[in-house]
Amino acid sequence: MKSNSQPVSPERNLSKRKPANKIIQGLSVLASVVLPITAAYVVYYTGLGMPKETINQGELLQPPFDITEIKITFQGQQQSLAQEGESKWRYLILSDSDCGKDCEDLLYISRQVHIRLGEKAHRVERLLVVGDSLDEKRQEQIQTEHPKLKIVNLDDENFKQLVQKTDHDGVTSTKALLVDQEGYAMMAYDRQHSGNQLLKDIKRLLKYSYEQ
Repeated sequence: MKSNSQPVSPERNLSKRKPANKIIQGLSVLASVVLPITAAYVVYYTGLGMPKETINQGELLQPPFDITEIKITFQGQQQSLAQEGESKWRYLILSDSDCGKDCEDLLYISRQVHIRLGEKAHRVERLLVVGDSLDEKRQEQIQTEHPKLKIVNLDDENFKQLVQKTDHDGVTSTKALLVDQEGYAMMAYDRQHSGNQLLKDIKRLLKYSYEQ
């Protein structure tokens, strides 16, 4: 009995394999881009596979504190401390009543870090978070010295909560908080930390995080 089946030409087999090969190649390219970035981000936050002393320069907050629910007053209007749609990294400098020497040092250090970021500076925002007790004249003086600084006011209750929730034995109460793009305060610094230390952390995080 003769078979009705027809031999399949090599060209036909090859044409069937081409779409599948393209899909596999596309997935391979995507994985080669996404996986290293994801792995680096996880390593940075968790320290897996790295000695503790090389993970970060600032003091890691455990757990990170969500600042998005905290309401501030900026230019007379109330808004969230981390604005929706603004996917930026932030330095929050928490000041005492008059922004004394420690506060001024942190403002200077964070400004120099911001400048040294160069073309990536637009991805980072600096905020001075003060209580209602900082008088208007002092705020104007600080704003003149730091024109790109955003000065925001917190009522005493929220300010106290922010200080307590981001407390760390390794830093003083006058500190700079590094807040990620999702609004979580995840590291703290004080005037004992150098500008190079702040710069090292933020450059690494900018490298392995997305930009919108």
